[in-house]
Amino acid sequence: MTQSFDISKFNYCSTGFGQPLVWSHGLLGCMQSEDALGIYAWHRFPKKLTLLRYDACGHGLSASSTNKSNYLWTSLANDLQQLTLNVLGNQTVILGGQSMGCGSSLFAALNKPDRVKGLILMNPPTAWELRTSQRDYYIKVAKAAKMLGGKGLAKINAKHIDRMLPSWLVDAHKHSVLGMLDGLKSMKRSSLEAIFLAAAENDFPTPQQLAQLNIPCLILAWDNDANHPLSCATTLADLLPLAELHEATNMADVDEWPSLIIDFCLKLA
Repeated sequence: MTQSFDISKFNYCSTGFGQPLVWSHGLLGCMQSEDALGIYAWHRFPKKLTLLRYDACGHGLSASSTNKSNYLWTSLANDLQQLTLNVLGNQTVILGGQSMGCGSSLFAALNKPDRVKGLILMNPPTAWELRTSQRDYYIKVAKAAKMLGGKGLAKINAKHIDRMLPSWLVDAHKHSVLGMLDGLKSMKRSSLEAIFLAAAENDFPTPQQLAQLNIPCLILAWDNDANHPLSCATTLADLLPLAELHEATNMADVDEWPSLIIDFCLKLA
């Protein structure tokens, strides 16, 4: 695995010194789209902590693939581990991510629990029974992506942005919310098809596996989002032995998330 990993295929950024947080973005996202949305406030992340962010395979400015297996959460977890090893060495890290990034972080933690000091799971996506019910949807989107490409999908999503995010978040970020689609516009048809076909197969680890993760965990979730149901976040909070769940029902709650992330990391530093 280590010998075949090519770090030059990944766009990444590492800042600060100290306890590392390795952050993974969500499906169709990237560092650029996170910064455009503006809710992460990474510019406020303290320099006495290390922050490693990157664009996942096929996303942002990282190299793409037409191989579905490269987009499975287990594969993304391997990428996460190898990138961390190449950039940070054998340090014990905090893993965090949004949506898809929750999946890669959880599998990476299961692979090397002794190397993970904490977990931050933002907006956990559908899982288990709910994930199974979405498989046909992801397969349909894969076909559409093959025809429309990133620009076409971005145009459609822009018209229905209220279906992707809670209405109160869209209202609060009217001038920046469409920026989260910028990364999607440059994505290739073939890689998008593979990404959605993988999404149809992806799922969280089993409840039995998650119950073995005795790692401090911060879960951040909001309501009124079918792609990131609050029920999945509450189930994760019940399954993970050391989990703490924060539910957001308005923009003021989400505005607290960057501080919650920083405080969590500082406590584990």
